[in-house]
Amino acid sequence: MRYFFAWLGSKRAAKRDVAEPGILLDRAANANLPVPAGGIVLHNFYELALEEGVIAEEDGVVTAVSPPALHDLLFNLARFPQLDGPMVIRPLHPSNFGPTLAAMQLDNPVQLSSSLCEGWSSQNGRHDLLLISLPENGVWGTAVSPPDATTDQLIQAETSTTLPRLSRWQRPDASLPPHAQRLQMLLRGLRRTFGDTGWEIEWVDNGRICWLWELKPHRTFSADPL
Repeated sequence: MRYFFAWLGSKRAAKRDVAEPGILLDRAANANLPVPAGGIVLHNFYELALEEGVIAEEDGVVTAVSPPALHDLLFNLARFPQLDGPMVIRPLHPSNFGPTLAAMQLDNPVQLSSSLCEGWSSQNGRHDLLLISLPENGVWGTAVSPPDATTDQLIQAETSTTLPRLSRWQRPDASLPPHAQRLQMLLRGLRRTFGDTGWEIEWVDNGRICWLWELKPHRTFSADPL
């Protein structure tokens, strides 16, 4: 049986030979960490779209032959859930996600097809794309959690600060900005789920939830801004 997507939280990304960044985000969602709703559109779907003639590839550039047909293939044949609100595509590479593409609405076949083809055109080898809900505008940044440390590193723009770690039942420091308090709790949940082995995350806070946007092992543990 051919599978065309792996929903975040299903724990199926590893079974579908998805690269490490996709597997980690899938596991995080399964552990009830705050990951936006979305799924990984698998290489099988890319091959299906080529077979059905709804996309074409020439010299590495993928174009939509019929945006409505590609839209229909994704939602009616592959049965990808059609979520409301703005969505974005992030190309999945072996060790990281590619740049986030322009926001779109899933009920707009032209926008969807354009983003899918742009994402596929940026990839070599497997063509797996993360299709994920875009959190509302807020604050965002990078956080580095070294192994066996007492503080984490918070990076926003070109500013780097330290963030005290929370113990198992400890409440966040009320003197910190609300987004930093939520980030403290996210990082604690991350270590509880994956272990205190060193992690780097991208996060987005919309004023209510600190969302986990990307997760990867932090292999250098440099104190310099990333």
